Amino acid sequence: MPSRPTSIRIFGALMLVQGLTALATVPLTYAQEPGSLPMVLMAMYAIGYYLCFWFMIARRANAIALWFYVGLSLLDLPMTIVFWEEYTAPGTLHLALSLANLALELASVALLLCTDARTWVHARGQVPDHRDIFG
Repeated sequence: MPSRPTSIRIFGALMLVQGLTALATVPLTYAQEPGSLPMVLMAMYAIGYYLCFWFMIARRANAIALWFYVGLSLLDLPMTIVFWEEYTAPGTLHLALSLANLALELASVALLLCTDARTWVHARGQVPDHRDIFG
């Protein structure tokens, strides 16, 4: 199987880092709102969200998952502005991690919109090999 494009490989790494930063915000959120979901469920959601998109986009080349992720990520920016008080309430560390996660999310969306990434996903992960034409 041909290698994945560089933008997809970087996207995969960014998704894993996003999962870790989201996981780091879980105890800070739970400390602020201890009556909410149990911390284990919050951690499972934080990791599961990014792992599902990582698997479906970076491994399976699923176009529906790609556009679903792009849409949810672009909705995250105005939601951060609207619910700014909820991001700042747990403290500056939570705010810094949340903003870092948002920046990583926007960077990963930019990588998915690159030509080579869209071509790879459109071809369902099969990049044509043109070496026989020029060799």
